Amino acid sequence: MEPRIPAFILAAGLGTRLRPLTDILPKPLVPVFHRPLVTYAMDALIAAGVGTIALNTHHLPGAFSETFGTDPSYRDHPLHFFHEPLLLDTGGGIRNARAALDRSTFFLYNGDILADLPLTEALEKHRSSGALATLLLRPPAGGGAANVRFDKGTGGVLDLRGHLGSQEGLECVYSGVALFEPGIFDWIPSGGPYSIIDALLEAMRSGKKVGGVLSSHGHWSDLGTPSSYLEAHRLLSDPNGHNFAPRHGHLPSIHPEAHLESGVTLDGMTVVGPRSLVGSGSHLEETILWPDSVILPGACLKGCIVTGKRPVQGEHEGAIL
Repeated sequence: MEPRIPAFILAAGLGTRLRPLTDILPKPLVPVFHRPLVTYAMDALIAAGVGTIALNTHHLPGAFSETFGTDPSYRDHPLHFFHEPLLLDTGGGIRNARAALDRSTFFLYNGDILADLPLTEALEKHRSSGALATLLLRPPAGGGAANVRFDKGTGGVLDLRGHLGSQEGLECVYSGVALFEPGIFDWIPSGGPYSIIDALLEAMRSGKKVGGVLSSHGHWSDLGTPSSYLEAHRLLSDPNGHNFAPRHGHLPSIHPEAHLESGVTLDGMTVVGPRSLVGSGSHLEETILWPDSVILPGACLKGCIVTGKRPVQGEHEGAIL
């Protein structure tokens, strides 16, 4: 059996667009339907045959140990954290984690996306292509910046962010997921912050092949804003509307460890996290409660995200509490 390849999840970003949620947790750890967002990426990678999973950290690094333990693992797969006191950007982050990655092909996965992409197909195409890297691409209609030029006939990437001046091929969106050969380290400087896109551009200028896999199927979203965070819960609240399969079946919107007192009414997409208490006569509509939230009796919340930092009372709409 071929050894399982490693993966590197980019988890060190500040998540500024999602504040104040990311003042409490790093974006990859914010709960999405009762689970840390990054575990959706981990499940996808494990299904594609990944073994060791490495992650970089920067903002609130202790939260990762609190989530995954002092001897961290996820579903019996070891996790390796590579802390960055100074943010190193994508290329510098890969270089910092080289010890876990430079022995084989490896996946790169942006830790703040929720996606259902053909990872196994991409791995197969990458291995048969001879490319230094293979980017998973999306059509521009699915959202995101269409800044990749892709030749569908040859499977090659022609340009990134317009830096090579190519006007050929299809305009596509880079999904934040890619495969790399260890040779990528030859194109990343030995120190300081550096973008993986700059490394790919330098390699392409020198004749190295960068491939792509274009997928218009499945789901892809960047959970960068509170509105996109709420939309992800709307998606996951319908078990027939997506292909994300929780490990133990579809989790209910109301976590089994939550407690709702008498007279509580719920409308639309409402998710109540574990150990949360919703007081009698409260009304929740299109609202997400993080673990350990307390809603006092008679409260009325619409389109809110409750972080559990303090008990909530009264009426609120579109608020982060």
